[in-house]
Amino acid sequence: MSVLTVAASATVGSLSYASNISSVRVDLALAPGVASALLVLPRDLRVEAEPGEDVEIALRGEGEDEVRVFTGTVQAVRRSLGEVTVICGDAAAALAGIRTGATFEQQSAGAIVRALIREAGARAGTVDLDLDLVTYVAHQGRTALEHVATLAGWAGAIASSNPDGGLDVLRFPSPPADVALRYGREIAELTLTAGQRSADVALAGSGPAGSTSAPGARRQSTGVVPSDAAGPDATTVREAAPALRTPTAVSGATRARNARNGAPRLTGGCWLVPGLRAGTTVEIADAPRPGAAGPWLLTRVQHRVGPGARGLTRFEGIGLAATGGGALGALLGAAGDAFGGLP
Repeated sequence: MSVLTVAASATVGSLSYASNISSVRVDLALAPGVASALLVLPRDLRVEAEPGEDVEIALRGEGEDEVRVFTGTVQAVRRSLGEVTVICGDAAAALAGIRTGATFEQQSAGAIVRALIREAGARAGTVDLDLDLVTYVAHQGRTALEHVATLAGWAGAIASSNPDGGLDVLRFPSPPADVALRYGREIAELTLTAGQRSADVALAGSGPAGSTSAPGARRQSTGVVPSDAAGPDATTVREAAPALRTPTAVSGATRARNARNGAPRLTGGCWLVPGLRAGTTVEIADAPRPGAAGPWLLTRVQHRVGPGARGLTRFEGIGLAATGGGALGALLGAAGDAFGGLP
């Protein structure tokens, strides 16, 4: 019987660690969830970590090359009698830590997201959003990360940190899947949940204007935009979105909001697969249950290594091929549920 050999390495500030790491846990999530890392080191090891220092963590699965899985900063250092625990957060955590109170005029959603990332002192990765806005108020009732998640949702996109520490905002993916996993090889555990379709959301904009550059684009209307918006009723909930000032923008954001209402969810566990991240799409070969093959969009991933040469990856996902129409509602719930935030 072969023994799986996995490994972890980390750099915290100017010090590097490898075989002397007791254990590592890395949690990855789509916004408004954040990625976090928990690095446990022996008490007698030299640990000079301070909040704000840079952190990089890499993992290696059986027969694989080392893969960087986390880049962020130290959030806290906990010292006990037997060990030192370094708690880390990513770029999304930096955005979750501020409430900006900024107003933007005649800027695209992508430009607003980049401005929020800069204000948080984080780094932008790939930001691909197709949505022009007349005005947008990043009010302090939400964190900067929640504003990013809202803008991404209106544009049919998802946001998450990449392995190099930047925040990516990418269009909602479509088949084919990025990665193929096999049940009975990598995967040892699968749970499939099929839920009832919930009420759709009808976004209610304020305008109206034919384009964001029209003279009346700033003028608020007393009615709902678009005028034929569904609901409110037993199956449709209206939600105010005054930043959306054109019928086209409202209709597109509403479609994105309800794109996968009723989509199935998947949870599973496998041996350590460091390449899996929130935002990765996977399909499962030899799935033991009908409908479990996918493809699936991973909304949350957890990697664990240690104590010793033990490694495990757990994941949650949402179906890409659902027959129903609320990716965002289902997605935000999925991103915020499973493995918890910063330890």
